[in-house]
Amino acid sequence: MACDSREAVIHDTSPITLKRLRAYTTLIAVCIWTILAVDFSVEGPIDRLGKVKGTDFLHFYVTGSLARDGRWDQLYDVRAQYARAQAVAPASPDTLFIPIESPQTALLVAPLAARHYEAALVVWLAIIILLYAGSCAVMWRDCRALRDHRYLVVASCIAFPGLYSVVLHGQLSSLGLACVAAALFALRRGWRFTAGLALGLLVFKPHWVAAAAAVFLAAREWRVVAGTLVCAAGQLAATCVVVGSRVMAAYWQALRSLPRIAAFLEPRPSDSLRGLFTLLMPSDALAVALYGMAAIATLVVASGIWRSRAPIEVRYSAAVLALVLISPHVGAYDLVLLAPIYFLLSNWLARSADITHRPALSGLLCASFIAPICGGLPAMFRMQLTVGTMVGLLFVLWHSVNDRGLVGACALTAAV
Repeated sequence: MACDSREAVIHDTSPITLKRLRAYTTLIAVCIWTILAVDFSVEGPIDRLGKVKGTDFLHFYVTGSLARDGRWDQLYDVRAQYARAQAVAPASPDTLFIPIESPQTALLVAPLAARHYEAALVVWLAIIILLYAGSCAVMWRDCRALRDHRYLVVASCIAFPGLYSVVLHGQLSSLGLACVAAALFALRRGWRFTAGLALGLLVFKPHWVAAAAAVFLAAREWRVVAGTLVCAAGQLAATCVVVGSRVMAAYWQALRSLPRIAAFLEPRPSDSLRGLFTLLMPSDALAVALYGMAAIATLVVASGIWRSRAPIEVRYSAAVLALVLISPHVGAYDLVLLAPIYFLLSNWLARSADITHRPALSGLLCASFIAPICGGLPAMFRMQLTVGTMVGLLFVLWHSVNDRGLVGACALTAAV
């Protein structure tokens, strides 16, 4: 998952070499996981910093306990959920979650709610890590040029700050990554409808499935879009059968309230184009308008790359970058969805000697890799490293395929 640097191996003056990448990824992995281990080493549900261990998992655990007890009437009741949360972690009175999670999430976590919170958290984190490891293994399987760099790939996967954020917050993003990795696996084999089915599973986070559908709609991948819509509709229908129409109506009302409570859900701007303009613009209306224009521009660029004759590594990386950039809400833990671009673009760099803008691409990959742990930069520079590097990567990919005369093709290549 780290940026390969053939060019750097040839030119000793390059700051990016395989030896340095191995050292840096090892150092990052040791540091971040040691910090987490020390933070979690105290007994009880509260960590050394006074926060709930697993943070967001407490919310999932509470909704799962409501589902297990059949108390669907309380699934979107703030007071009822706060009371349950305090019963689980009474030492965190300032922890208040606004209930907007899908009923699917409650059903998913319900079996774990039979366990004590800490035991349930251990199982949950194990599932998160296994989903991440499985996704990485599936993607690595098709990256033949990376097979000779086993240590670097494994160290990079472990050191990826996106995974650290997922584990720290106990979030669902690893499941989202599994859907994206499954879609890539299917697209490599020309199974476009199946790829859409995999992306449709993202409907447990509606903004993700909407972003994925928008990207492939702009790319005119009708079979992918059809599969996405079919799977999303099927998941929602099945959920409605299990939980009932009243719960789904309450869920819909919770989603409709999001624009009014956005400030409470995002105390700091998210790692997306919307978050960038929220940070830069003095007016919310102006920020939304600029975000809309930037999202359209992103879709145009990404669809142009997708419909070109560029390698699948470039095309799918552009699609993933666009998916994250245009999503209205992206937390640090959601950046784990960027994992495919490190596999894909590193594989492309490793097997192709004639890539234009190689130094810029390698540098941006390394910068975007560490971006999730640079959360203090926006306050100092009014610029998010995560968004800046993603935009930079998309721009470099566009120029790379354009310089080689690959953009503007009328049809996709027959085989990816």
